[in-house]
Amino acid sequence: MIYKEPDHQQLLVQALINPDCLIVYTNTDWELLIRLARRVKLLGRLAMMLKQRSLLEKIPQRAAYQLRSSLIQAKRLQQLSHWELDRVLWALQVIDVPIVVLKGVAYSLAGLPESNGRVYADLDFLVPENELGNVETILTSKGWQFQKLSAYDEYYYRVWSHEIPPLIHCERETEVDIHHTIAPLTSRLKINTDLLFKEAITVNNDSELKILSPADMVTHCAVNLFQNNELTDDLRDLLDFHDLLLFFSAKEEKFLEKLTARANQLRLSYILFYAMYFSNHIFKTKIPDYVFNGLDKKPGKIKLWIMHRTVPLALFPQNPDKQSKIVFMARTLMYLRSHWIRMPLYLLIPHLAYKTFLAVFPKKTAGVSSNK
Repeated sequence: MIYKEPDHQQLLVQALINPDCLIVYTNTDWELLIRLARRVKLLGRLAMMLKQRSLLEKIPQRAAYQLRSSLIQAKRLQQLSHWELDRVLWALQVIDVPIVVLKGVAYSLAGLPESNGRVYADLDFLVPENELGNVETILTSKGWQFQKLSAYDEYYYRVWSHEIPPLIHCERETEVDIHHTIAPLTSRLKINTDLLFKEAITVNNDSELKILSPADMVTHCAVNLFQNNELTDDLRDLLDFHDLLLFFSAKEEKFLEKLTARANQLRLSYILFYAMYFSNHIFKTKIPDYVFNGLDKKPGKIKLWIMHRTVPLALFPQNPDKQSKIVFMARTLMYLRSHWIRMPLYLLIPHLAYKTFLAVFPKKTAGVSSNK
């Protein structure tokens, strides 16, 4: 499949996979690159790569200032999230419940080098569904509060989603997202969460604090991107997948074989295929053919043809100076796809109708958050 990225996409992806080339970028290139990277939360990542290669002094000074500032911001947000984890552990020490940290903080706990430049401002973790009520009661008694939601959004979280409504600490204003599984309950994916807890790895000899196993962490990254998200400006999540794949493959010789076997066991091979395919396509991640062939389920040629032409348009930020109708169409298609795979038709139609009504008549819900 021949696909030539637009110039602004090539500018960004080359910076990410070959940061040495940044020393020849012009001031005009840097102006656009910084705007693009900031849009997809990768400014800190660029700064970290240049700092590691001692290249910050070799780029335009104005760009270097912004990159150094982004590293300071990333470090500060990471400190806040890790402190929030410490406080959650303190609050929940009164009950015996496993806490499996997810996403950004988990990447840091796993030792992923690229996590040093990653921006994340909230804490995500997984607890057993039967402990959800206890966890919620304790945290709300210790200063975490639910955001104000409409009755509809409250129902969405409680009945259809894979997490309860976000909790915000009343003093620190840091968000905590508590999951009881890794995909919406209404989706076609039926995940055995017990398998995730069984393989979870203890962190720092703390029996209650865990992260997903390497294979499950990579698979969850794929699920979060191609099942839970709408793909718009989600290039960072695909880069996370690329980073995790390389990191764990370097640590374990047969990791890719273990990953495909685990995805097959969890019945997530279809999702993992997309993540590997686009990681290879965009970031040139080296994935042998036998790894793809080992997956139990893969998309057909027509579906892959459509995804091949639409996913990159959604993942990459738009050129801020050249808005594209084709990109708008691709993102709309991915938005509809994200809902289609997360909800059956009898729920999807009234859900989209309701959201459309809110978009047309926002004053009907003035002062009420509606963020799903």
